[in-house]
Amino acid sequence: MPGFWTLIVLIIAFTIIVPMFIRKISQWEVGLREFLGKYTDTVDPGIVFLIPGVHTLRKVDIREQVVNVPEQQIITKDNVGVAVDGIVYVQITDPYKAQYEISNVFMAVVNLAQTNLRSVLGTMSLDETLSNRELINGRLLESLDRETGKWGIKVMRVEIKRLDPPHDIQESMSKQMKAEREKRAFILEAEWYKQSQITKNEGDKQAKILQAEWDRESQILQAEWKAQATIAIAQAEAKKLELESLAAQQFFQWAAITKEQLKVIEWALGQNTKYILDSDILAGVSKMFWSAK
Repeated sequence: MPGFWTLIVLIIAFTIIVPMFIRKISQWEVGLREFLGKYTDTVDPGIVFLIPGVHTLRKVDIREQVVNVPEQQIITKDNVGVAVDGIVYVQITDPYKAQYEISNVFMAVVNLAQTNLRSVLGTMSLDETLSNRELINGRLLESLDRETGKWGIKVMRVEIKRLDPPHDIQESMSKQMKAEREKRAFILEAEWYKQSQITKNEGDKQAKILQAEWDRESQILQAEWKAQATIAIAQAEAKKLELESLAAQQFFQWAAITKEQLKVIEWALGQNTKYILDSDILAGVSKMFWSAK
């Protein structure tokens, strides 16, 4: 039994005493080890062995962090008060300076940002501050990064969140913007009407041109059709005359029977035989006769 209780006491002592000698540093941290209050070295993430009462370990977060700049009233160059706040993205690049060169580095960044905001906006008019946020951010970044370098701080980015003029100024600006929108709408309507009239006139002009071209093409086609019809009629008349001439020639060939042959035919057919000629053949022969005259 005495051995059992001794083991329990040793386990309890080990559980209490060992953590006093061992400290853990996370991946996003570095440790500043001190010996009797004096800085000795910087420790990387992992397990660190310390002597209680002799060594001290200060952990420093080296991740990028966001620092809020509280709202403040700033007077612009044209004596207009604006409410401004923002955020600053910073990262500790030198843990030694951030820990030992200044007591509260993040509070120092906030105060420095407020001071620089007043300096930058105090040299600009209201219109310039409202329309040049990127310029303000750039100036603040440059001035803050230059000042915080000695504290082991790197300013990564500066953003203005709010930049609000007084209420009466906002109402006046709203009315001005409304008037500008109405003006642009009126101009756009006038331009639209102008373009519509121009388009309509161009359309009427093109329609007249197309109508004139259609009339001309129609007249040309009609004249060609008439010419072709006249040629066709003339060709038909010529063909008809050719056929009539051929019929007349055949008739004269037929009529060229000698009297002796006619007598023989009359004797064969009898004395009372009569000869009937086709009226169309006679008409053709008559027409050829008069044409020859």
